[in-house]
Amino acid sequence: MTENLINRISFYLASGGLFNPELADHIAVRTLLFECREALAQRTWVGLTDEEISELIRATHNTGSFVRAIEAKLKEKNT
Repeated sequence: MTENLINRISFYLASGGLFNPELADHIAVRTLLFECREALAQRTWVGLTDEEISELIRATHNTGSFVRAIEAKLKEKNT
């Protein structure tokens, strides 16, 4: 579903929506926004496993970068 939404948004922007949005089919844009909202609402948070946390602790032991390492790993898993 996400790939379809990305393609539809790209098509809209490439077809003039980026530079001349007043010529857009407003019903189609509204429908696209509703579908984007539904897709975003369905997205689930993916956390770190205990094994991943332990690996990050070992990799960043006494370096002070543990929080940054966790943040980077979560961003990787949730984007």
